[in-house]
Amino acid sequence: MSDFTKKLTVILILGGSLVACSKHPDQAANEAAVATETAAADSQAIQDNAAKNPEQLVSQQQNALEQNRQLVKSAQLQFEVKDVLKTTSALEQQLSQYQGYIEEKQINYQVSDRSERDRIDGSVDIYEKITPTVQLTVRVPNQQVTPFLNQLLPLMLNFNSQSYEAKRYELKLLEEKLNTANQSNSASNAVNNQLQQLTSLEVKDRLAYSTIRLEFFQQAQVRKTRDLNINRIATLDSDPLLSRIWEAIKIGLYGLRETIIWLVMLWPLYLVIAILWGVRRCYKAKKSKS
Repeated sequence: MSDFTKKLTVILILGGSLVACSKHPDQAANEAAVATETAAADSQAIQDNAAKNPEQLVSQQQNALEQNRQLVKSAQLQFEVKDVLKTTSALEQQLSQYQGYIEEKQINYQVSDRSERDRIDGSVDIYEKITPTVQLTVRVPNQQVTPFLNQLLPLMLNFNSQSYEAKRYELKLLEEKLNTANQSNSASNAVNNQLQQLTSLEVKDRLAYSTIRLEFFQQAQVRKTRDLNINRIATLDSDPLLSRIWEAIKIGLYGLRETIIWLVMLWPLYLVIAILWGVRRCYKAKKSKS
């Protein structure tokens, strides 16, 4: 770098420093405040755009419209929770408050990934990525469906999906009877009548108690278990070194003995070879004399 370039660089650095120092303290404070407000606004915008759980699953207006009608209600929900076991316990308590009950419950730990690590002692450490999932079918009195569903919101970490159905009793009964008739075309009249009666009883039961199917899960976890490596344990459970050496010597002696016996068994071959060798010598001797 030339002397002129060095001097020009020094002058520019000094000039920039003087300009920075000449700023008024109030101006610097104002710039910092503006930057803080901008960052806060960006953060607020991100929060506003983030996905949120609904404030209610069934509106009170919908509930008021349903009060004076005979409706067969059903609902399905899927959501994420912090702990499936604690959520299940909380749901059971809520059901008792609303005079409901659990018709079916299934708890499943879905394994999505797996890894193994062998240990010196013959055991195996197994690491599994599991997603705890619970599927519940609950029955709730018809008039308690709306408050029960809305009381589920505090239990949700993330809401996924919902379906809700409220059909008139007569329409639902006709629909179920038509389905039963289609499934029992080949059945006798007596059986068909019994199926129709069962369908009517089932729809009446669903009129009194609504069916709600819930499926919720929590974030994936790592589960560690331990198993045994049989081959490794069998290798570790071998005899001491000297015993194994002696066994190897005995096996070698046994092999040598078997080899000698096998060679002795070939004596006819040796006899044929000796005869051929003698004939060949006699032939050469006669040929040399002649």
